[in-house]
Amino acid sequence: MATRKREEKAGTKLAAGMLGLTDINVFPKKAVLKKRPIRKYKHCYTTGPFLLPQNSGSLDWTLLNNDTTKQMARVTVFECQVGTVKTPVAPGALEVTLDPGESTHNANEYPEGFAYEIQVECNSKLVFPYVSVWPANFGVVLPGTGINSGSFVRLMP
Repeated sequence: MATRKREEKAGTKLAAGMLGLTDINVFPKKAVLKKRPIRKYKHCYTTGPFLLPQNSGSLDWTLLNNDTTKQMARVTVFECQVGTVKTPVAPGALEVTLDPGESTHNANEYPEGFAYEIQVECNSKLVFPYVSVWPANFGVVLPGTGINSGSFVRLMP
């Protein structure tokens, strides 16, 4: 049986400051996959449900630590199918550590046409989340898909 020769794709380098799509097995620097929530956080923020548009290539979340101290935060992306309980999607709950003034992000592909929610748990009100949808695997935001930190809703305990 004949087999095709595997073709290697040449990687393209993104310009400084550009965000790239990561595989679900590649985590941001200083991020740890958490199977079960162990640490309790003071604050929990949510985007609420939102739909991925038809031409979405990836869903990206970004965190910025504007606090003067190192902060830990946990970010979970949920799929919210109608008539079922929301479920975390791969890679699951990611716990990240951010130095003062540092930011991080994670972008993954998810099926379009479904509702999603992103929850951010942290101990400082100076950790700012942002969510956007990209048409491909680099950081060009689809117009109208950005959810800035002021639009996140704080969940009360």
